[in-house]
Amino acid sequence: MTIILVLLSYGQQFLNKYYPMNMITVFWGLIGFMLVLMFMCVAHVGVYITYALVPMVSLFYCERRIYIISVVMNYVMILVSNAAVSDFRFSLRNDLHEPLEWFLGVMGGYTIESIAIGVAGYYLCNRISNHFRSIYTSNIVLDKKYRDEEHKDRVTRAVTSLYQCVYVIDLKTMNYEVVQRDRFVSDVVHDEDGLAANIERGVFALVENEDKQQMLEFLDLSTLPARLEKESMIYRECMGKLHGRCQLSFILVEKDEQGKPSSVVFTLRKIS
Repeated sequence: MTIILVLLSYGQQFLNKYYPMNMITVFWGLIGFMLVLMFMCVAHVGVYITYALVPMVSLFYCERRIYIISVVMNYVMILVSNAAVSDFRFSLRNDLHEPLEWFLGVMGGYTIESIAIGVAGYYLCNRISNHFRSIYTSNIVLDKKYRDEEHKDRVTRAVTSLYQCVYVIDLKTMNYEVVQRDRFVSDVVHDEDGLAANIERGVFALVENEDKQQMLEFLDLSTLPARLEKESMIYRECMGKLHGRCQLSFILVEKDEQGKPSSVVFTLRKIS
């Protein structure tokens, strides 16, 4: 029996490695173990507890069909095994009149146990299957979301690469997020100084003298919400010291509960 169990184990490992999706792989160990149990029963080895092992092991496949087949086959194995040893078991008793009496009594108990194990295992199999199915579905959704986000990120990077400067500005807190900024703008702007100070510094450093006042008025964030109430985008052009002729724009992203602009995108783009 030990040699047979070792062979079954190595056979199962081989099948799992080379034929993991084949039904032969699934039932190799289950049927083999049932046959070992049947042999142990006929050989008068006590195996009363191990009858439940076959349905229990089949739960690892998380497949209701496999579990039901295992329960039915396990019950048939118990039926055949006990029928084969009924004469021997009857001979050990003095309170019975015939082997059938012993067989019916024992099988009554095993039938109750098989029903109890079968129902409990089926409920457990459903729970396990639903759990892994939800994990699998979640992974598919997350993978699709990740791929979509990755695609959007590539598109965003491709678009923003056309600009020398791209900021996302929160008009409520006056905080900003740098999406794109080239080396020339980075040399002028110091993030720790705040948005208003950087706007003024940037205008005086990057814009030619004749356009400075116009750009300061355009970049005035205190008047920006009013200018964007009826527009989704506003822009101005100026002559830049580093980039030649440039276009500056504010693009509306989001409005608050009162309908006032709360978030915008600021862009700087060389046009000539």
